[in-house]
Amino acid sequence: MQDQNMTTIEFPPQPEQLQLLDASRVPVRLRLDERTRRLGLAEVARARAIIDEQLRRATTDESPEILPARRLAA
Repeated sequence: MQDQNMTTIEFPPQPEQLQLLDASRVPVRLRLDERTRRLGLAEVARARAIIDEQLRRATTDESPEILPARRLAA
């Protein structure tokens, strides 16, 4: 078996963490309004809760459940 043409990808030992930029250094046209920021933070919290619940179930041998997607409020 030849593998000389195969690509090898090395992953970092830990996932990279995104950081919020200081709002004063972001151009005004790219800043989020307070409502958008609150909605985004709520969705991040919801995603983290789903992941935590799935990890908890995986470590306690409970059957996995697919959680339904939630529609965003307009």
